[in-house]
Amino acid sequence: MKHSFLKTLAILILAGTSISSAAAEGPLPFEVKVGDQTATHKAGEPFAQIEKPVAADAAISIGNKAEMTIINAHKTAADGTTPDPSSQPAIIILQGTNAGKLDQTMDKQKLSPGKYLLSITSGENTATIKFEVK
Repeated sequence: MKHSFLKTLAILILAGTSISSAAAEGPLPFEVKVGDQTATHKAGEPFAQIEKPVAADAAISIGNKAEMTIINAHKTAADGTTPDPSSQPAIIILQGTNAGKLDQTMDKQKLSPGKYLLSITSGENTATIKFEVK
């Protein structure tokens, strides 16, 4: 039952993220920091990026404060852009704050080492960032 609920919640969140992405201005409509690094976006690239690997419990802060911010961490294949079909996204919910940690997932599981795409929906915008957990 719990797994089914989380799977359904993830699907609903992803659907909302896709709709919000269309309204966003590029992959970085607001500032995002993971650990001590600020995400950067290079023209022509589909995603913003955190340059150096971060710890699984790294702090995350969003340059936009909304009543609720939904963060999805999608594990990817080695290329860093193709979602890993065998992996469910980790979900982090921030309510009334713009700061949290990567290990504050709904399922209480730390992110395993590897490459991820971070989708952060805050207000009406979505940031999409490539990063790696060491």
